Amino acid sequence: MTDEKRLFSPAGVGELLNGWLIHSHKCRDRHDAAARVYARGQFALGIPALVISTIVGTSVFSALSSQEIPALWVGILSIAAAVLSALQTFLDFGGRSDKHRSAGVKYKAAIRLLEQNKVRLSQGAELSIEEIDSMRTLLDTLEDAAPIVMPKIYDQVEKSYQDLKYVDEAVKLYTGPVSQVQPDDARS
Repeated sequence: MTDEKRLFSPAGVGELLNGWLIHSHKCRDRHDAAARVYARGQFALGIPALVISTIVGTSVFSALSSQEIPALWVGILSIAAAVLSALQTFLDFGGRSDKHRSAGVKYKAAIRLLEQNKVRLSQGAELSIEEIDSMRTLLDTLEDAAPIVMPKIYDQVEKSYQDLKYVDEAVKLYTGPVSQVQPDDARS
């Protein structure tokens, strides 16, 4: 992770929501990336463990019926299968992937809420202190409950957001014209 600390001093509610949106997008991206990494890890350990266990099981039956398969190879493969299975259980890539996927989905819901409130602001509505506090509390709760993202993924996402042009474009998405957004009744 980077050691650089930044101070965010929003000038108003709109800038505050922009900051929260960018932060939420980063968090969603981190958890989505972590979920994919752990899902790949689950297959990277699980498939070899399955294949080796199958070979060992077949070899044991073959060894009982004939002496052609050396017991040393059966022993080595059975140890390898046990180690891979133990690693798979200990590392729990599937469970970790699910936790990150769940966190990513919750951040997506928070993003939709923040976007909705950005639209309300752009249409002249004001947000109450209670509504702002509710959004902050939601983001705090998500941050507290989310699993820790490994530093490599964290840094990759931070790097992808360092391009100021990209961040400026993201902010423009939320501050641009909203005339295209219509209530459901107006679309039909």
